Amino acid sequence: MGLSFSNKLSRVFIFISILIFSLVFFLYLCSNNFIYLVILLFLSFLFSNKIKHFGFTLFFVSFLVRLVFIIVFKFPQLDDFSTLLDASHMFARGDYSFNTWFHFHTWGYQTGFVIYQGILLKLFHSEFLLKLLNIIYTSCLAFFIYKVGRKISDEKSARVVSLLYMIFPFHIFLNSIMANHHLATLLMYLGILFLIKKKKCFKDYVLSAILISLGNIIRPEGIIVVCSFLIYEFFLLDKNKIFNTIIRVCSFLLVYFIIGYSASFLVIKTGVNPSGLSNKDPLWKFILGFNYNTCGYYEDSDSMYQVNRETEINIIKERALSNLPRTGKLMLCKIDRFWLQSDLGMETEQYQDRSFNVFGYDIKMSSILDKVISVNGYIYIFVFTMFLVGIFINRKRLSNESLFLLIMCVVTFFVFLLIEIQPRYAYFIHISIFILSSLGIKFIYDFISKLNIKYLKKVL
Repeated sequence: MGLSFSNKLSRVFIFISILIFSLVFFLYLCSNNFIYLVILLFLSFLFSNKIKHFGFTLFFVSFLVRLVFIIVFKFPQLDDFSTLLDASHMFARGDYSFNTWFHFHTWGYQTGFVIYQGILLKLFHSEFLLKLLNIIYTSCLAFFIYKVGRKISDEKSARVVSLLYMIFPFHIFLNSIMANHHLATLLMYLGILFLIKKKKCFKDYVLSAILISLGNIIRPEGIIVVCSFLIYEFFLLDKNKIFNTIIRVCSFLLVYFIIGYSASFLVIKTGVNPSGLSNKDPLWKFILGFNYNTCGYYEDSDSMYQVNRETEINIIKERALSNLPRTGKLMLCKIDRFWLQSDLGMETEQYQDRSFNVFGYDIKMSSILDKVISVNGYIYIFVFTMFLVGIFINRKRLSNESLFLLIMCVVTFFVFLLIEIQPRYAYFIHISIFILSSLGIKFIYDFISKLNIKYLKKVL
């Protein structure tokens, strides 16, 4: 029997209702810039399976996007990075007097990056080359995300998440800054590759220790990897191989610290910096980290407490323990700022008032940057959501590779609860979050596939 006239009308009504509220939803997406995320996700899902030689294409396009960006947007070096660049130029000229600056006298560990940049400047006399190398490093990280993501999930999911990383504004903008994050992060994750191999041998531990230690010399974040490694080895400890595990772990630590201390010794002996690669004020980060008024961010006025160790300890105790409810609020604020914001304020602030002319139309940078900042946030929230979904769904069958990356996320979480935070400090752990998010994307893929199969069975 055919449908009655009233039934036909009700179906038409339902169809029109869907169109109306779809339009409302579409306008909401547009007004809140969500539409850009939807488009990016659609394009990522659509094209990820159609790209041949995906790894090479990913690296090439990532390189091209970042190259165009640093050519078009010539960001000046800011804050510490300007200081590091000035010192690098001095090193290239054979002038080591920067070691008398308070910055390098107190935080000698910054000298490693200065030497790296200084050698390149001495050989090639080009700041652009430094940026070009950073582009290569970050494009390698996009490729790294794809390769490891494919290993822990599948090809489709790894492609999508690596494409999202490739266009993630936070990391594209940071490419304009000659920061020590780029090379250090690449070296450490290459080292991690040897640690997460299923069948590791003695040389894997040694090679890993070398790479991670070199990365730590460029930027001192190796402590996160080392702590994660020790926890990881403890979780996977086989009672029948305890002695073998102890030997390999001790070998890793021995090589790691020998390289670090040897590099520091050479820096002192060559006269580059009498402080070596040491940190003469390790409590400074904690003073900043417990500053409730700044949510753990840097503030110039805190420098008044850099007097002596006893003063700093008293300030930390007062800020952390005198008002526990306030400290709790501070922790929540730091979690929000560090893990959920991916703030581009530092990189984009100087361009807010600029504009450029295209075919007679005056386009304000502020309008573009607002959209970029929105898209940046939406991409990250999507990836972070997929990260949580993936970990939850696979909680009983998490691979060793995923476990190591998850341990690093947890270690990073607790470290930055205590010390100073900055948006760019999340650069290193973003790699792990993007890789692990491929597990969540795989779940979505599989869920949609199951729905389609059930629907086909009903139809057939």
